[in-house]
Amino acid sequence: MTNNADEEKERMTQTYAALGIGLVCILVGIPLWWKTTEIYRVQLPYSDIQRLSHTQIQYSISIEVISFHSKLTNQLPTVARTLQEALTQKKKTSVQPVYQVQVRDASDSERQQWKKAHSLNDLDAAFGRPEKVGLSKYSVLFLPKSSHLQADPVFVGQHGTLAVSVGESGVEGVVQQLTPVLQEVVVREGAVEKSLDAAQGLRTQKPDKDSMRWFRSKPGYDVTFTLINPQPSLLDVQWDIQAGVQGYLKPFLDKLSPFTSISVTSQVLHYVGLVATPRKDVSQNVYFYREQDLPLMINPLEAKLGSHASSRPTLNFVVYVPSRDNSPLYIRDENGAAVASNAFLSPRWGGILIYNADAPGNKTHIPTVHVDVKRVMEVFITQLRLLLNIHVQASNMQVNFSDLGREALTDWEVGGWLRCRCVENLATAKASLLSLAQLLDQISNIVINDHIGQEVETAVRSIQQSEDLLARGHLYEAFTASRTAIIASEKAFFDQSLLELLYFPEDQKFAIYIPLFLPISIPVLTSLIQAVKWLRQVRQRDDKKPKSQ
Repeated sequence: MTNNADEEKERMTQTYAALGIGLVCILVGIPLWWKTTEIYRVQLPYSDIQRLSHTQIQYSISIEVISFHSKLTNQLPTVARTLQEALTQKKKTSVQPVYQVQVRDASDSERQQWKKAHSLNDLDAAFGRPEKVGLSKYSVLFLPKSSHLQADPVFVGQHGTLAVSVGESGVEGVVQQLTPVLQEVVVREGAVEKSLDAAQGLRTQKPDKDSMRWFRSKPGYDVTFTLINPQPSLLDVQWDIQAGVQGYLKPFLDKLSPFTSISVTSQVLHYVGLVATPRKDVSQNVYFYREQDLPLMINPLEAKLGSHASSRPTLNFVVYVPSRDNSPLYIRDENGAAVASNAFLSPRWGGILIYNADAPGNKTHIPTVHVDVKRVMEVFITQLRLLLNIHVQASNMQVNFSDLGREALTDWEVGGWLRCRCVENLATAKASLLSLAQLLDQISNIVINDHIGQEVETAVRSIQQSEDLLARGHLYEAFTASRTAIIASEKAFFDQSLLELLYFPEDQKFAIYIPLFLPISIPVLTSLIQAVKWLRQVRQRDDKKPKSQ
C-alpha cells in the first residue's frame, strides 16, 4: 500500500515537472525567442507615400497685363476673361498649370517709362522681374499700334516681359497670338509634361526625341572639352580653351550655379582618329560623313577620352581636326547638303565638331592652326542647352526674342528649366518612395534602420513642401525642396542595409532553427502528452470511486 502511494506521489511530481517545463517553454521561451530574433523595422509613412503617388502636381503662373492703349480701358474685363479661358482650355493631366490673369491700365509713371524707352529691350529692363520670386510671374504689355515701339510679332524680353501691339478692335486676335507663346515658349507646358512622363517611365506610341536627348536631373554635371589632333607631326593645333570658357561659358554656368553644380575640364589628344572612314566627293574634292555614319564614331572615340572618377553625368564636347589625307571634312544631312555648324549631337552624351584647318601649302615648317574658340563655344553652348533641356523650340510660332548680348540665359528660360526639373524631381522621388514601400512590404525580413526612416520622412516632407510651394508660384523654393526630396529618396532606396542577401529568407530560418529546437522539443512534447494522459486517467479513476454518503 505504501509502495503504491510512493509511486503515485513520484508520478505526480514527474507530471507537474513536465507541465512546468512545458509551460515555461511555451509562455517564456517562445516569446523570448520571438522577441530576440525579431527584425528591427522602423515604421514608415506608407499611407502618405501612397497618397503622394496619386496626387496631381500643379504649378501657378501669374500673368499681369498692363495696357498702354487708352481706348482699351472699357475692354479690360473682357481681355482678362478671354485670356484666362484661352490659357485654361486644355485637358487635365498629371501636371496642371494654374494661370492667374490680372489686367489693368498702365500708371502715369509706367507711361513715362514707356515714352522714354528707345527699344523694347528698355521696356523689358523696366518692367521685368529678375528676382527669384518672379520666376513664375510675367508681364504682358499691350502697346498701341501707333506707338513708337512696335511689337508685332510678340516680343519676349530677357526678364519675362512680353509685349504685343494691339489695335482698337483686335483684342481677340492678340489673345490668340499671345496664348501659344505663353504656354509653349515662356511657361513650356509641353516640356513640363514630357519631363514628368520621362521621370515616370511612360512609353508613348511615338518616341519623343526631346526627352530621349535630355540628361536626367542631377545635383551636378561634369563638362569635358577635348581637342583631337590625329597628326601632330604635320599640324600644330592650338586653342585657348580657358579664354573660351571664361568669356562664353562662364556666364552660362553662373546663371545655373544656384541650382546645379557644373565642373569644366579640358584635354588635348594626339594620334587619335575617327574609326569611320569618310566618303569622298570627287567632284568637289572634299570628304564627308552622312547622318547614318555618325553613330559609328561615338563608341570607339569614347574609349579614348579617358575614364571619369566622378559619379556625376559627363557631357563630352569634342573638337576634331581632320588629318591631311581626309581634309576638308564635312557632315551632310539626308538631302546631301552640308550641315552649317559641321557638328552633330549625341543624345545624353555630348557633341562633336569637325574643325577644318586651312591648307598648309608648301611650307617647310609645321603650320600652326589656332582654333576659333568663339565659333566652338557657340556650337557647344547650343548643344549644352539641348542636353540640359533649356533650349526652347519656337520655330512654328510668330515670336521675336530680345538680343541676349552677353547674357547666356534669360530669366524666363531659367524659370522654364526649373519648372521642368522640379516636376521631374518630384516624379522621380515619388516613384522611388513607392517602389521602396512596395519592396519593404513584400519582403518582411529586411531591416529598416532609423536613418532610412529619417530619409523617407525627409523625402515625404520635402515632396509635400515642394508641391505646396509650386502651387503657390514660389518656383525657386519649390525646386530646392524637390532637390532635397530626390536626394533623400535615393539615399533611402539605395541604402546598403536594405540588401536582401544580408538576411535569411523564411525558409532558410526554418532550416537553421529546426535542427536546433527539434531534439529539445520532442522530449518536452512527449512528456506533456504523457502528463496530460496520466492526469486524465487519474480524473477518470477518481470519478469511478463511490462517493461517501
